[in-house]
Amino acid sequence: MSFARFQIRKHKVLHQMIDGEVVIINLDTGNYYSLRGTGAALWSAVEHGAAIREIVGALARKYQAAADVLERSVADFVEQLQREGLIEACGDGSDLEELPPAAEETSPGRPVAFEPPTLEKYEDMQDLILLDPVHEVDEEKGWPYAKRPGKPDPKP
Repeated sequence: MSFARFQIRKHKVLHQMIDGEVVIINLDTGNYYSLRGTGAALWSAVEHGAAIREIVGALARKYQAAADVLERSVADFVEQLQREGLIEACGDGSDLEELPPAAEETSPGRPVAFEPPTLEKYEDMQDLILLDPVHEVDEEKGWPYAKRPGKPDPKP
């Protein structure tokens, strides 16, 4: 997996960095997520097309942790992002030589203690997000159009 490269699922996932926190919305599930610290740094690296090996290298320069701890944390986090449908594999990363500067943030001075990335998941607004008229438009029925299980479709 060290050479694997991933990309954000552009048409299914919205994301925005706000004051160091990444807020992510999965349009397929209605779940939204929050990333801070190392999670936000990892998301930024994935957004810029970095391979896993570049991400681990950037973290090794910034944080104080053993290489195997960094590799396992990154691999576990990437797997979690994939399970949630937020990212997808897009290549083996062999064509990249270094992490893009925008994705690599270094801190002056000595490295800081590493904290494994955490993906905070929220499901409390699923119904509202899934109802969003931008994504649930039906030319015959209009919008917003909420699909209700077990009930007939409303007539136009």
